[in-house]
Amino acid sequence: MRLFGVPVPPELNEAVTACRDHFRLAIALSALVNILYLSPTIYMIQVYDRAVPTSGVITLLWLTIVVVCALATLSVLDAARTRVMLRASLRLDNRLSSAILNCTLAQRSGPASQAAMREFDILRASVAGAPAIAMFDIVWTPVYLIVAFLLHPAIGALALFASGLLLATAIANQRANRKSEAAALQAMTWAYAAQERIAHRAELIRALGMRRAVIDRLTTERQRALQLATQQQFVNGRYTYVAKFVRLVLQSVALGLGAWLAINNQISIGSIIAASVLINRALQPIELLVGSWANIGQARHALVTLGKLLSSGSNAGAAQFNLPRPRGILTVEGIAVKSPLTDGNMLLADISFDVEEGAFIGVIGPSGAGKTTLMRVLANALPADSGTVRIDGSDMRDWDAERLAQHIGYIPQEAGLLPGTIAENIARFAVSRGESSETVTQNVLAAAHAAGVHDMITRLPGGYDRPIGWGDEGLSTGQRRRIALARALYGNPSLLILDEPNAGLDAEGDRALTQAIAHARSRGTTVLMVGHSAALLSGVSRLLLLVGGKVAMFGDNHDVLAALQKGSGKPALATAEAR
Repeated sequence: MRLFGVPVPPELNEAVTACRDHFRLAIALSALVNILYLSPTIYMIQVYDRAVPTSGVITLLWLTIVVVCALATLSVLDAARTRVMLRASLRLDNRLSSAILNCTLAQRSGPASQAAMREFDILRASVAGAPAIAMFDIVWTPVYLIVAFLLHPAIGALALFASGLLLATAIANQRANRKSEAAALQAMTWAYAAQERIAHRAELIRALGMRRAVIDRLTTERQRALQLATQQQFVNGRYTYVAKFVRLVLQSVALGLGAWLAINNQISIGSIIAASVLINRALQPIELLVGSWANIGQARHALVTLGKLLSSGSNAGAAQFNLPRPRGILTVEGIAVKSPLTDGNMLLADISFDVEEGAFIGVIGPSGAGKTTLMRVLANALPADSGTVRIDGSDMRDWDAERLAQHIGYIPQEAGLLPGTIAENIARFAVSRGESSETVTQNVLAAAHAAGVHDMITRLPGGYDRPIGWGDEGLSTGQRRRIALARALYGNPSLLILDEPNAGLDAEGDRALTQAIAHARSRGTTVLMVGHSAALLSGVSRLLLLVGGKVAMFGDNHDVLAALQKGSGKPALATAEAR
């Protein structure tokens, strides 16, 4: 199947096929609409050839009534066609929006994935708008050409020449915009993504006095994107005005040709104006197609982009065999992660180690060593470019991602609370997954008590029902971290991945964190933690030292600390930070 001249990717084909009945009905309505568009032509011929020469007032009255009814029917059918196409776009949204969001969340964050829904909305608007209507109408141009030939071969030849001229204009427009449209769309995507990311850092920008500098940079990126888009619009505009000029000129030429033929008694007087109206209608869909070429280009680009996104994440939401609850045995084999910003730079390279059930592993190393990246990979938040992470011997990719996530507790560097209530955040929005409210309430309270955060939450206005926005309004950094700890402990996970969990915590929060880790270990939970605090790391069984994205040391806590201290003559943890 092709849409806007582009093959529909297999992942999109099912959704488009679901709209097949809508498209068929729109095609049928287009046929009726275009047939009724002949009524003004027939009306003019009859008025000038029958009513005027015979002074037939009654004939004129009935002809007028008939044409008014025909045009009223045309308007109703045209409105119905528009509604059908809007319904088709809504069905496309129902079929594809969740899949696109799923694939977006499964991919690494970037401008392309962030703009996926915007691309999809562009496609939907094109399906329901002028580009699709123009394509439905343009197939009826040959019918108008045939009617023009029936009036007179010279009129038909003029209509054929005009159609060919406008089609050549449309092809030239497509070729002129082929290179610029992709560059313009990509530049606008990057500009919008930069604006959205900067908006989330507005407080930091104001506090550090970077507002003017950031505005200058964003304005420069936006101006570049708009310049490319404007150049494309200028090119498209030139061809649009050329097409309009050609249609108007040829419409007037058709009047002159009709008059000449009438003077030579080759056609009737009514056919003069009918020829002009007929050629105008034959050329209108082609002119609309030329004018809509920018939208068609965007729709084509959106099809290609969404096809790649859905292909790359086609298995992201696929149901897989339900493996049993993991025990927490972790095996990392040759993990490597490339930097998304620079070519060839590796964030992690050939990371391999084994963790037994119930172990407490501390991950240390200098800034930029890859500690956070490793935690993201182990938590299944970031796909590795190569290598394998095994849980209880099974490749992490063989698990159902949603089911596996319920057995992993993860605290990222930022708490990452989502809009909703505190209870919903702790429960990981389990009610929306279909879990019963009673079970979720019990598990939320259990997680809050395990994290030592129950009393803190009940002292907040609204308690567990306190709403949280995108900015975590009204919560301190420590409060957000402690709620994130309760979220990580929800459901008694088999594996805890903690990235600097004590960042921003006060003494009470530190005690609660230490007790929560001890309680989790008593249940046999495997814990991996990035930390710099000697007190917090004193209880770890083994230490993993990362340097430059590689494993520098991995072994017993005391052995690693002794080796570090012996090698530098400095305190062990300070050495790990400075190496």
